[in-house]
Amino acid sequence: MAKTSKAQQRRSFNSADEHQKAIVQILRDLSRAHGLDRTWSDWTEMSALALANAVDRAQFERREKRYLEIVGHYGKEDLQQLVEAFTHLVQCWEQRVAAGEFGDVLGSTFMMLDMGNGGTGQFFTPYEVSRLMGAIIMGDEQDLASEVGRRGFLRLMEPACGAGGMIISAAHALHDAKINYQRAMHVVAIDIDRRCVHMTYLQLALLHIPAIVVHGNALTVEEWEHWYTPAHVLGEWSGRLRRREAEEAAHALLRAPAGEVASAPALPSGHGDVVAWPAASRAAGRAAAAGQMTLF
Repeated sequence: MAKTSKAQQRRSFNSADEHQKAIVQILRDLSRAHGLDRTWSDWTEMSALALANAVDRAQFERREKRYLEIVGHYGKEDLQQLVEAFTHLVQCWEQRVAAGEFGDVLGSTFMMLDMGNGGTGQFFTPYEVSRLMGAIIMGDEQDLASEVGRRGFLRLMEPACGAGGMIISAAHALHDAKINYQRAMHVVAIDIDRRCVHMTYLQLALLHIPAIVVHGNALTVEEWEHWYTPAHVLGEWSGRLRRREAEEAAHALLRAPAGEVASAPALPSGHGDVVAWPAASRAAGRAAAAGQMTLF
């Protein structure tokens, strides 16, 4: 992968808002003692754990233990700096939402820190490109309004979510169509990289997007960990998804030719198995094969 040029870094930094610049400065300062890669990973994971533990009580104990493990590596002053960086992230998104502006804040901040040239070879697509691709996938405003009116809400599957830029672009498209993406969209986002899972979870949580972020492999349909955004939990989306799945299964039975009707699949009783439902699994396979975000 080509190295990010200094000119590209300067352009990114100059276009960043005050909160992004503050995050970059804080993490660079802390990296002198802890290393930049570890500081970034610990900061995003701690922040994600704090948000998740506020709503996902079923996984609280395990995640609280992990949170304390990370905290133990930092002194009091350094921890305060990490908290300050998270505060800047929250304020950054508050300003963007209020202004109707979107973007891949963490993805662009990651690249501003020149971390896209590490051993993992991670590179986050510029939001302008994600925005264009998202608009193509989502369709025009009239089609979006018609589909939401017909189905109540859209479901998105993102098989390699990165920092969540493509999903944010989908929310952007709904916003431009005067549709409340917080009510009209549910997302299943998958990535094999835990750091990407934490970054996506943070951004979707702060945008109040109902979502399940999965640490897993969309190609092999392996799932190791599920992260439920506050909007998913507080909006009782597990129940809404079960009802949608039941409706689609019933419609499939009615459409099936006589003699070819199979028994309907059992639906999970809790929210922990949502992504293992037939529709989501099929969508994950299609999205992984296509290598892009998919509506289903």
